[in-house]
Amino acid sequence: MSTTESSRPRTLAEALRTWDDAALGRLLQRRPDLAVPIPADTSQLAARATTNASAARAINRLDEFGVDLLESLSALPEPVELSALAAGVDQSVEVVRPRVAELLELALVWGTEDDLRPIRAVHELLGPTPAGLGPVTTRHFGDLDKLIEEAGPDARAVLDKLTWGPPTGSVEKAERPVTIATARTPVERLLARGLVVPKDANTVVLPRQIGLHLRGGRVLASTRPVPPPLDGKKVSAAIADRAAAGAALDLVRQVDRALEQLGTEPPPVLRTGGIGVRDLRSLAGKIGVEEPTAAAVLEIAYAAGLVAAVEVGTSEFWLPTSSYDDWLEQDLAHRWAQLVMAWFTGLRAIGLIGRRDSGGATATARERLVNALAPDLERLLAPEVRVLTLQALAEAGAGTAAATESVVTWVAWHRPRRGGQFRDELVEWTITEAALLGLTGLGALAAHARPLMETEPTADDLAAAISALVPEPVSEVLLQADLTAIAPGPLVRAVQDELTAMADVESHGGAGVYRFSESSVRRAFDLGRTADQLHKWLAEHSRTPVPQPLMYLIDDVARRHGVLRLGTASTYLRCDDEDVLTHLLSSNLPGIRFRRLAPTVVVSPSPPDTVLSRLREAGLAPLAETFDGVVHVTTAATRRGETPRRRTSRDFVDSPLDLTDEQVKAVIEKVRAGDRIAAERPADENLVEPTAPAEIMSVLANAAEAHTRAWISYVDHNGTASERIVEPVRVADGWLTAYDDGADQPRTYALHRISTARPVS
Repeated sequence: MSTTESSRPRTLAEALRTWDDAALGRLLQRRPDLAVPIPADTSQLAARATTNASAARAINRLDEFGVDLLESLSALPEPVELSALAAGVDQSVEVVRPRVAELLELALVWGTEDDLRPIRAVHELLGPTPAGLGPVTTRHFGDLDKLIEEAGPDARAVLDKLTWGPPTGSVEKAERPVTIATARTPVERLLARGLVVPKDANTVVLPRQIGLHLRGGRVLASTRPVPPPLDGKKVSAAIADRAAAGAALDLVRQVDRALEQLGTEPPPVLRTGGIGVRDLRSLAGKIGVEEPTAAAVLEIAYAAGLVAAVEVGTSEFWLPTSSYDDWLEQDLAHRWAQLVMAWFTGLRAIGLIGRRDSGGATATARERLVNALAPDLERLLAPEVRVLTLQALAEAGAGTAAATESVVTWVAWHRPRRGGQFRDELVEWTITEAALLGLTGLGALAAHARPLMETEPTADDLAAAISALVPEPVSEVLLQADLTAIAPGPLVRAVQDELTAMADVESHGGAGVYRFSESSVRRAFDLGRTADQLHKWLAEHSRTPVPQPLMYLIDDVARRHGVLRLGTASTYLRCDDEDVLTHLLSSNLPGIRFRRLAPTVVVSPSPPDTVLSRLREAGLAPLAETFDGVVHVTTAATRRGETPRRRTSRDFVDSPLDLTDEQVKAVIEKVRAGDRIAAERPADENLVEPTAPAEIMSVLANAAEAHTRAWISYVDHNGTASERIVEPVRVADGWLTAYDDGADQPRTYALHRISTARPVS
């Protein structure tokens, strides 16, 4: 991108035209928004690159030193030489040169090393006081040191306060006329000499030239060309990896237990979305974790698509999805990897749960509590900060537990213009969530988390990385005389389901503990098991003999189970005339079954509305009543609706996704073709006026005959006008057959859509 003195570009567009394809490709890869829609030529590409929206995206991804360089370039008088910029940030030219090359590559700056110019959007986005310097004045000051000395030491003290910003100070009647002869106060002496100038009636400002002079050639007080160090403590990498793997297995178990609980007792969806505080507290107690952990577990499962709000009748409930059943079929490593990838790429800011929502027009005197699974937890900054936080932990090195404060500072250096206080909080939340997910152990990044640092991490990569630390599932337990069973490792799913049907989970970990009790054994009988089945199953799956107290417990509960029976009946019919009910039992209504409980009472498992409809179809006239015998007017049943589509990351992205190499190549080809068309466009002031059809056909026919090219203005079937350079082959039957610029095959154009045609030499 270097140019000679004679061919120095005058605009960004001219500079971009000198770039080769590789340089343009790097620009498009780093600023993909420039490619959508595809620019017609380099001028349009440059215009798009200088818009505030596009430039802001690029600047917001710069690190602290990159922003410092832009601020210095914006503050120094143009054009800026590389040596002056280096002095302005108090760094060597060797340190500054590669970072300036990066800014040039991003098209935030254009020119050469002795003629650097930031684009207009940089000045606008960095504000009127870059680096804390005031506005530029047109006054010529002469010998500044002499003027400052004449103002006196007390006036110099005022200048010292304004030198490093902010460059403004409050003064009453700042706009009053004052001369050197009438000046009395230090500020008046400065005003009289133009060393400060009025900004408004009560404010004076230090001109930029004076500020730069007082700073001694430096623009910024200090800069950090490299990220701050990551302080921390050393831990055993092997122990940290094992601790992280244990946390990973705990997370899988917690998700499993939470969703099993939701499937048994689904909590309702709040009117404002999310799950209620009481329901969350109840769930936390049942799965044995703190409320913040339960909230994070639900959010991770939600991000993985394992739980969703489902309409049941007229209400919505939180229920496991069909994806949860598929998830259960995977091995532990892949189950964990799926949860991690969902969290890593998701937009949910879990740390907001439990806070008071203070934003927007919906804020009330008492701010609304942010609930778990609420729909307004998406934050665009979340995945970006997660990546940077894990990068910081990886940068600290294996076996190093970086201090939270140093990680926050490290991330802030890499994204100084993104998020502020919220960014710092996201870093802290990410560190906490990474520990819960088993990505860190003892504060250090685990080896099995490092695949996330790859360019395109996958769940398979994560599963392969942790598989060596995941114990193989076992199918046997150790039965104890104290009515407990110890699982020496993660259980096979079928064994775990059967064991939890007859025993309560007492503790999880490397060796899970399950306790048998009268209520847990009764639960197994309620699920249809018999005493013989329980004895047989325990004998087959225990490494130790079945203890006698457990056998006695099973037999004792079995003797008392089922003495009192109850059943379910959705509908009952009562009639004082026994013959009517007798006839009804023998009539075999379609789809309806009846059972007689007494001479004047029958019951049916079918819903009342269905029974009522069938009885009326049979010519009967039943009357519906409530539980206490009051006449009830029935209404039509409400139909279930489809589960609402959950929003994904594509609904929130603020810029296009990364471009593939093929897409970049296509954009460059289109831009180059547009430049050629613009360069060969005929110099005719009347091009905007349509050409007569006969003249168009004559120009194109002559070009086809002479094997030359022609410039055409063409309007496609969508009404989009474009200019093209074509090589006509044939003009006949209302169609032009020609080779388009750079095409291997000829294409056809409708002659009536060609508004103008000119020969190209």
